[in-house]
Amino acid sequence: MELLKDRIAIITGGTGALGRAVADHFLANGGKVAVPYIVDAEVPLFNQQVAARHAAANILLGKIDVGDEAQVAKFVEETAAKFGRIDILINLVGGFWGFKTVAETTLAEWQAMFDLNLKPAFLCCRAVVPIMQKHKYGRIVSVSSRTGLTGAGEFAAYAVAKGAIKTFTASLAEEVLGDNILVNAIAPSTIDTEANRKAMPKAKHENWVKPEAIAHTLAFLCSDQNLATSGAVVPVYGRA
Repeated sequence: MELLKDRIAIITGGTGALGRAVADHFLANGGKVAVPYIVDAEVPLFNQQVAARHAAANILLGKIDVGDEAQVAKFVEETAAKFGRIDILINLVGGFWGFKTVAETTLAEWQAMFDLNLKPAFLCCRAVVPIMQKHKYGRIVSVSSRTGLTGAGEFAAYAVAKGAIKTFTASLAEEVLGDNILVNAIAPSTIDTEANRKAMPKAKHENWVKPEAIAHTLAFLCSDQNLATSGAVVPVYGRA
């Protein structure tokens, strides 16, 4: 059984380490994906690990700044034009910064965390929701974090921005529930990626959550098997 057969998904951050695993899993389960990217160096890896394994007609790749309102709107229009609709939105774009107390954090550093973690999710949801409402179907999942749920000293800007994803998710879920659109978030702990291993070489990497495991959770939340869960933040901690 193909869990996402013929479903159309926009996956922001889809060329990153987590995004590649998600895009590959969605395609393997019968979906079609539109992937906006901004880092050119990630594209060869995406092509090698994802695109080469699946039909080219099922993939749309475009260089897009998902923090730019006009570019987001244009990419969403192109996706809808190519595939006929948009069923799923996965907001993976985000970034981590910390190791400063609140007193040491500049206003620019504080704002940067919201621009990187919350603004793209807002812009993409705002552009995609009307299309989903037209078709009376949608699944949206954004990414919060473990620290976004608990808070964390010396990581306040990041934690608060990721915590805002929780409130944004609950708010949007309430607005669109009558349109058969389910809106959720996931909260990872540290994800087992090459970049994180390099940044924390002495950590217990075996306990970190794998990108492939997160992809399975996302696939369920975005599938027709998810009939009732909306407004939730689902922990994906692995054994960390």
